[in-house]
Amino acid sequence: MNTLTLPGSVPTLRTPGGITFTRLCGVELRKQVDTRAGLWLLIVIALVNTALIVLTLTTVPPSELTWANLTSTASLAQFVLLPLIGVMAATSEWSQRTGLTTFALEPRRTRVNLAKLVSAGLLGLLVMLLTVIVGAVLNVVGIVFRGGDGSWAMDWSMLAGAALALLLLVAQGVAFGLAFLSTPIAIVAYLALPIVWTTLTMFISGLAGPATWLDMNVTMLSLMMGEMSVLGWAQLTTSVAVWVGVPLAVGLWRTARRDVA
Repeated sequence: MNTLTLPGSVPTLRTPGGITFTRLCGVELRKQVDTRAGLWLLIVIALVNTALIVLTLTTVPPSELTWANLTSTASLAQFVLLPLIGVMAATSEWSQRTGLTTFALEPRRTRVNLAKLVSAGLLGLLVMLLTVIVGAVLNVVGIVFRGGDGSWAMDWSMLAGAALALLLLVAQGVAFGLAFLSTPIAIVAYLALPIVWTTLTMFISGLAGPATWLDMNVTMLSLMMGEMSVLGWAQLTTSVAVWVGVPLAVGLWRTARRDVA
């Protein structure tokens, strides 16, 4: 805090600028990867993807060893596990009791939560970019050691759809974390509730119609295949509003009003 004095006037106080949103995002991104839980989750993702890659390179016919197929294989684990980092990022202030420090430095809690959402999305995009690079390296490995097809053709609409689907899943993880503010409860809810809903739609015929609008597992299929239509976008938007928008709104409301211990 600096003093500003003008001739013939009373000294006034000049406060420094607040924390920029970019810096908030950088801090939240670092918190997602340098904690023990976040680091181990990334390691597990790498290990699972490695196992799938080895299995693919050793068992799949050489004609199917292409850049697109290997990239798809190398991205399977993050669709399931990476959103859990979003959950832990959203609950960190409440589960690790760091909220008092965080909100003292930046009292605008909604701004902090939006930084968590943006940084989690950035992490998802970085992982997807790394996956594409790994897929290219594996394509060379397939050519050299298996005599693979080695095609460098890539369905970019499918890749873009997969990236957007990953962003939506990560956002869902953050939203569930903010809504429940408890890491184990949020993780269980994130994993269990969509499965329960999908199971119900399989056994109750009356839910089959609504499922095409309310089940993200259904509405994201066309997105990940790069075959979206106007109806598909409408169905995806509806399901995202239910599974991401609603818990995110609840979470922002809860965190803005909850006392910090």
